[in-house]
Amino acid sequence: MLLVVGGDPRDVSVTAAALEHRFAPDYRVLTACSAAAARAELGRLSRAGRQLALVATDLHLPDGDGVVLLQQAADLHRGAARLLLFDVDEHHTRIPFGELPALQRASALGQIDAWMVKGWVNPEEWLYPRVQEALSAWSRAHRPSHVVYRIVGDEWDPRCHDVRDGLTVNGVPFLFHPQDSDAGRRLVRDHGLDVGRLPAVIRHDGSVLYRPSMVELAVSHGIRIRPSAEDYDLVVLGAGPAGLAAAVYGASEGLRTLVLEERAIGGQAGTSSMIRNYLGFPGGIGGGELAHRAWQQATLLGAEFVFTHQVTALSGDGDGDRHVLGFHDGGSVAARAVVLAAGVRYRRLGIPDLDRLTGAGVFYGAAGVTALAVAGEEVYVVGGANSAGQAALHLARYAARVTLLVRGGSLAAGMSHYLVRQVEVTPNVEVRLHTQVVGGRGGSRLEGLTLQDRRTRRTEEVPAAAVFVMVGAEPRTDWLAPAVRLDEHGFVLTGRDVPACDWPLVRDPYPFETSRPGVFAAGDVRYGSVKRVAGAVGEGSVTVGSVHRYLTDLAADAERARKSASA
Repeated sequence: MLLVVGGDPRDVSVTAAALEHRFAPDYRVLTACSAAAARAELGRLSRAGRQLALVATDLHLPDGDGVVLLQQAADLHRGAARLLLFDVDEHHTRIPFGELPALQRASALGQIDAWMVKGWVNPEEWLYPRVQEALSAWSRAHRPSHVVYRIVGDEWDPRCHDVRDGLTVNGVPFLFHPQDSDAGRRLVRDHGLDVGRLPAVIRHDGSVLYRPSMVELAVSHGIRIRPSAEDYDLVVLGAGPAGLAAAVYGASEGLRTLVLEERAIGGQAGTSSMIRNYLGFPGGIGGGELAHRAWQQATLLGAEFVFTHQVTALSGDGDGDRHVLGFHDGGSVAARAVVLAAGVRYRRLGIPDLDRLTGAGVFYGAAGVTALAVAGEEVYVVGGANSAGQAALHLARYAARVTLLVRGGSLAAGMSHYLVRQVEVTPNVEVRLHTQVVGGRGGSRLEGLTLQDRRTRRTEEVPAAAVFVMVGAEPRTDWLAPAVRLDEHGFVLTGRDVPACDWPLVRDPYPFETSRPGVFAAGDVRYGSVKRVAGAVGEGSVTVGSVHRYLTDLAADAERARKSASA
């Protein structure tokens, strides 16, 4: 169902007719000419169990405010897209400058999903693209779609969570069926599944993988797990925002480029439910969608991606013009230049009672596949940075209450202003400052947490279905020393931060170049990075410029050597 609300019956009729023309018979278009009539319709649909995909309403209604109505619609119909409509103003522009404060507030507080002025002449130009984008997102979440795998297992089994999380972060479509559900029992019977070896992953061709590793899933999905060559112009380590940007620019500028990624496209940013401050996306964009767009872009430009390999060593090839990356299984690949963009990992709490429940109610990073499983439950998010705020807002769409635990005395110290405002106005998100987790309990899954007030040292036992931990990050660079110089926390030193005593050449290091000439670092793994998606993308892009300067040096050195040998 699509609901169009406005104060002018003729205006509402025109919009509804345009939507009917394009989206019937898949959607039925309903109308209301007041807030009261719209609320009555919303209640009727809810009681009847009808699926509401989108509500489009004027900002100003004869008896109410359109933003308030959208909030009421979201309470009754979770997941329905919210489209705010504005009258075209005297300037006849696509941005309603006369109503800009209201639009800015609604957007900043996450009260709308999209907006549009109504002065369209051709609905193909303004109306349909906005509505289609919203309906596509709704359909992916609520209607049957393309599925590659069906998974049967226990919701809170860490092995099952790892499989589902791996597929989710890599954008592989699947359906999960608990073993004790009707669909789960049917799949066990139809495919003769061995319930003692769950989780079972059923491929689209009917074959079954039991407790598959990421390597087995990658092979099953046709993903390359070995480089196609032994030597490349550029090897990028990590497929987060910095690595993807380096891959796009490296491949587009003619470098034979290989990207090595151990687990997931997008890194930590790829798990963000919504990034609202990324350039060029006024309505925000999901981290996974942004990452997969970049992956497709890099792939089409010629970059090669290899997954599931853990890099454990960096060395030279003996001739001095190649860098060799060694894999955990003994294999290796060489390149004339390397970009280290492996990112960081969330720091562990180090509490034994919680560590043993990792994947069974205790999660490090964003909600991912677990959000639906905590519907109606009490959940906690630990952390005070943007990733924690985004996770809390995402979980609030499903959980009964989300409590954000922050060690410090203010959200503003580590979180973007727009996220702070959204957290503050979300009714089922509570913020507890000066609070830390010191313990937990549970048998096969998490049941509760022990919280401590850092000022009074008083502790409190609270029930918890899940806790998502995002308490700072550690670089994954243990294997790099002493090949490149690191700071005391393991972040890679680059450019002017490289100590003179560690730099072997007469020239200064190029921007983002490490203490090893020809090896560069970008994104969160680099000392001094700003820890923002846009910053990582910028660093990855600019680093390729330094790579070109380095490769030019190599070519000049080779030419001089050739002339010297000829002489």
